[in-house]
Amino acid sequence: MHTLKKQYQWILFDADETLFRFDAYAGLKLMFSHYHVDFTPADFAEYQLVNKPLWLAYQDGEIDAHTLQVTRFQGWAEKLAVTPEALNQGFLTAMADICEKLPHVDELLTQLQGRYKLGIITNGFTALQQIRLERTGLADMFDLLVISEEVGVAKPDKLFLITP
Repeated sequence: MHTLKKQYQWILFDADETLFRFDAYAGLKLMFSHYHVDFTPADFAEYQLVNKPLWLAYQDGEIDAHTLQVTRFQGWAEKLAVTPEALNQGFLTAMADICEKLPHVDELLTQLQGRYKLGIITNGFTALQQIRLERTGLADMFDLLVISEEVGVAKPDKLFLITP
């Protein structure tokens, strides 16, 4: 009997919108509610005018994770008389609190586990990714977790996977 040789050893996943729902607006709305701010779609659009270019600069290696996290909340920090670090931490906490797996993630991973080594490669931030994996029960399903913040390069840089 002829058996097919397994073509792949690893299956790698992104985290956001691949395994987990990522609703930044809902996370920001929740975080700002702790400051008694009714965060609106207009506020989100204004936030994205700052946030999106920062993410591009981060992915291009022009800024580091800390700079992204602090700079995106600088304007709001000044308005609320808090530190941008506090707002960023509040946002990451809110995103962990609203985290949901996408449909059929459990079934897919269960079918793949044991047949392949499974990994996550993400530009997301360490604290959020680890909490989401633990809270959703997925932490033990993966053999590898590579987070750009930890390796010092962001996807799609080809050094992302070969950085020690």
